[in-house]
Amino acid sequence: MWDYVVLAAYFVGVLAIGLWSGRSERNTNDYFLGGRRQHWLIVGLSIVATEVSALTFIGVPADAFAGDWNYLQMYAGAFVGRILIVIFLLPAFYAHRVTTVYEFLGRRFGPQTRTTASLMFFASRIVGSGIRLLAASIAIATVFDWPLVWVIVASAAVAVGYTTFGGIKSVIWTDALQALVFIGGGIATVIWLLYVSSDGSSGRWTDSLAAASDARKLRVVTWSMDPNNVKCFWVLLISSTFTNMAALGTDQDLTQRMLTCPDVRRSQRSLIFNAFLGLPIVCLFLLIGTLLASYYASGTGHDLPVSVTDNPRLIFPHFIATALPSGWGLKGLLVAGVFAAAMSSLDSALGAMSSTAVTDFYKPYLHRRAKRPGDTPHNETPDDPILDDHKLLIAARWFSLGFGVLLIGVALGFSNADELLWVALRWAGLLFGAMLGVFLLAVLTRTRGHDTINVVAMLSSTAALVALKYYQESHDRVIIAWPWWVVIGTIWTFSVGICSRTSTPVASPANHST
Repeated sequence: MWDYVVLAAYFVGVLAIGLWSGRSERNTNDYFLGGRRQHWLIVGLSIVATEVSALTFIGVPADAFAGDWNYLQMYAGAFVGRILIVIFLLPAFYAHRVTTVYEFLGRRFGPQTRTTASLMFFASRIVGSGIRLLAASIAIATVFDWPLVWVIVASAAVAVGYTTFGGIKSVIWTDALQALVFIGGGIATVIWLLYVSSDGSSGRWTDSLAAASDARKLRVVTWSMDPNNVKCFWVLLISSTFTNMAALGTDQDLTQRMLTCPDVRRSQRSLIFNAFLGLPIVCLFLLIGTLLASYYASGTGHDLPVSVTDNPRLIFPHFIATALPSGWGLKGLLVAGVFAAAMSSLDSALGAMSSTAVTDFYKPYLHRRAKRPGDTPHNETPDDPILDDHKLLIAARWFSLGFGVLLIGVALGFSNADELLWVALRWAGLLFGAMLGVFLLAVLTRTRGHDTINVVAMLSSTAALVALKYYQESHDRVIIAWPWWVVIGTIWTFSVGICSRTSTPVASPANHST
């Protein structure tokens, strides 16, 4: 009874907040940027919800269950990457008052660089968000023994509904709620596992953790001089620094909500808050995986079926379905947490892709601009007809709907992939390097640069990495491990681009106010 009450309360709360927060969308500035009036604390919590996603909720416990806490090594680079974004990227975005980060590249270099980066964003976000949707849907389907296809469709439909209606404000406020839900679910799981492990004995749960430590299940750092050791600290430190700079600084999905703050200082504050909050959350879900390993190894839980032992990503959903007591509300809270992880990743992706589609493709390639307050009839020319902003808002909602359908298709396409957490990271490495390289070129140099050469640099670096990936897979050998792909792509793109600099100065941001 209480499980369904908790689950129903979650859905009612999400829909109510989504509809309430997005009730006054008057123009694209509201729809894409929330009028730049959002509080930095809510923005930071929203970033946590999107970044954690179902891959953390499901994948990180599975990683700790089957191995150790090695994944935590990446957080050192994640922290460094965020600080570099605060110093270099956010001030540039706010100086140019852009709606999307690719609009900044257009002003800095030209339309070709802007378009290429936007297309790369679509490629990375469509695959990444599709995998995140799949990870959560697998968990829900396992708990309820429902058909996976219908779970994917239903989960996406809810997120598409409130995102299409309310835009970025609905995304930010529902994500904040959803972050609290899955964090609360994680804490409740840890408390329950510690409770059943103690079973009236004051030292039993500590003995379980001691046994896990003795078995090296709590090991965090792996030292090696092998640059192709994908679990080595220094390899992951460098890789995750580059990856996080790209993910949070060049990916519209995560950067968009930072641009909703009133000014750059509050935007920077939201990301710093996110950096400190993310560490205990990752540790929380790693701890769940370790406690699950002790729970089943000690015989407290039932024997695991072959489907779970062969596929550890199912361990947390299996535990929710079979081990948690029914009727207490705890199972309902955990299922709500899975839904929250899925929807918080999906809604932000829809909002980001919609804003990019309208701002970086729909408007510039139709040679039209939005009609804003203060426009007068003499502004309109035959070559530059004014497109009413209301029509752009309608187009943005249609794009949100269309991308939702596309993400459903991608999730179904990856339904047989193993190790979803690492699949997503490897795919990101193929594209993020090119994107980060051109953004660093934009903020670290002062001359115009060559628009066409930038495109050549981005496409050639990505093509080389894709060729490397398929060569290694076809020959079953590792020449350059996947953590280095984003580093190589960044250095390649930056190096080629910097060789093509011109003496033309960069246009002043003052000429680009919105």
